[in-house]
Amino acid sequence: MMLDKRAVDMLLTLDNARLAMVIKKLIADAGVDPSTVKLGEKELAGIRTALSSATDDDLARAGELIENFKNGKRSQ
Repeated sequence: MMLDKRAVDMLLTLDNARLAMVIKKLIADAGVDPSTVKLGEKELAGIRTALSSATDDDLARAGELIENFKNGKRSQ
């Protein structure tokens, strides 16, 4: 899933339960066990804050990091 500002804006409209479900799906798709990630109210509030202030460059870098992780590469 490629994130752009439009996709982020859509994610920010989701309630916490649905946002957590989407995040867990993305985590699983990246090869991480979703049960190892805590997504409570506090964590989701932090994610919302980060997403709402993310720039296009931030989103591109996040996508790059996810792809590198999926391919077993470490990024700086």
